[in-house]
Amino acid sequence: MKKILLLIFAFISFNFLMADDHQSYTTYTGEVLQCNLQNGKDVEDVLNMVKKDWYALDYPVPYEGWVLTPTLFADNDGGYDLFWAGFTSNNSDMGASLDWFNVNATKVFGKWQNLVSCASWSHWDIFEARRPANQLVEGDTGYWAFHSCNFKDGKSVSDLGANDTEWNKFLDGIGHNGGVWRWWAGGGSDTQNSTDYYINISFSTMKEYGEYRDARMNAMMSGSMPEQIADCAAPRVYSANNIKAITTN
Repeated sequence: MKKILLLIFAFISFNFLMADDHQSYTTYTGEVLQCNLQNGKDVEDVLNMVKKDWYALDYPVPYEGWVLTPTLFADNDGGYDLFWAGFTSNNSDMGASLDWFNVNATKVFGKWQNLVSCASWSHWDIFEARRPANQLVEGDTGYWAFHSCNFKDGKSVSDLGANDTEWNKFLDGIGHNGGVWRWWAGGGSDTQNSTDYYINISFSTMKEYGEYRDARMNAMMSGSMPEQIADCAAPRVYSANNIKAITTN
């Protein structure tokens, strides 16, 4: 119940922030499939298939697709070999894409199931806290760092707008060109998970990720790090391979 109340409060507060013009967030809806490879298959088999067959799908709404593979991870993270992450502009478009997919993409999905077995399929409401400096190009590769976060006592969604402004100034100061997105759990998510939200930060290279971590450490030691309104766990880092960028028909 606490989790449900927090999510309700989150959306009320976000609407307030946008209406009061303190912070305007671009929003997306995401779907994530957590998968393991079938016997005898590897990640390259999956990438080759989706770059050919999934790319050719003519979605009725703008849809962006990625294949993620673990880079920095722990032995209790679930042991998944890869993830499919797909994005639309909103929940309505996500529903339309699934309705269309169920009718028109059975052969493609059959090829996918010959390569992987997926343990979960979940939806996410995503708020863009920082827009990437460079426009996404189909075929891009990079890295995503995910932190699981919980608000500190006395802090809440209403503190996010001002805090994002502070952190964007910090990221500007270190020359970070990637984006930052906040993920809130939706349909199909783990009901036993007590995480309030996730932060996803994108990097073009692992060197850029390392520079970001060095900058955080130096700011922490000097006392110049922006206020942290949430306690966030150490990140899990994934290699991100773009398959299909959002386009309009």
